Amino acid sequence: MEDPLADSGGGDCGAAAEGPVGQLSDIRWPTGSVPLRLLEWKVKPGSLVNVDAVLALCSPILEEKGVDVARLPERKVKSDRAGVVKELCCQLGQVIPPGGVIVRIEECSHPIVMKGLCAECGQDLTQLQSTNGNQQTPISTATVSMVHSVPELMVSSEQAEQLGREDQQRLHRNKKLVLMVDLDQTLIHTTEQHCQRMSNKGIFHFQLGRGEPMLHTRLRPHCKEFLEKIAKLYELHVFTFGSRLYAHTIAGNYRHQWHRSFLPF
Repeated sequence: MEDPLADSGGGDCGAAAEGPVGQLSDIRWPTGSVPLRLLEWKVKPGSLVNVDAVLALCSPILEEKGVDVARLPERKVKSDRAGVVKELCCQLGQVIPPGGVIVRIEECSHPIVMKGLCAECGQDLTQLQSTNGNQQTPISTATVSMVHSVPELMVSSEQAEQLGREDQQRLHRNKKLVLMVDLDQTLIHTTEQHCQRMSNKGIFHFQLGRGEPMLHTRLRPHCKEFLEKIAKLYELHVFTFGSRLYAHTIAGNYRHQWHRSFLPF
């Protein structure tokens, strides 16, 4: 028989040297249950656990005046939260009373999430959301999208601030500023109209999807020379009011000509 722990109390806030602060929580054996005798630990301090991870193997017992009168089938005691085990609060062979603390866990705040999966603990947050849909506290602290080409990658505000500071320090070291350059009518020109008498040299023909109109793009005069010269002074970011697919199609096609002089927005 397996029992997830449902009765757990919040603990103090543990300060980490880096990254977001994790909350320490006591994992308790539910009140109203029969006592447990701890038979075997399945985790140790420092172990990373997910929801439903097995913490220990225990034997529920019935006692009368301190003497065991019945031994029930062994149970796997599971965690009801994700995090890192900080302390094992019981000894092997010890009887854990109802409400007794079994382990202390530093909860994962899920500061980096990729397509619903926490990069820290591996928890599938989409499943966690479905089972805790009415919870008042957010599942994850990751609310900021940092990579334009990967919107599914989210980080916490603390992680975003740290990355921002690192970017600022990098720019200071390189003695550069950031220059934002619009894509259309600045670096390139794109149109749906194509003149048959026009030379195809230097023109990029593409569709953004089946059934979409054919687009024709070419670099504006002296674009490459401009980027090569300005890249020595600035870190370039290119943006557009067009769709994300359009921006990355253009960036992918001209990357070999633009080299590493720009970062697509």
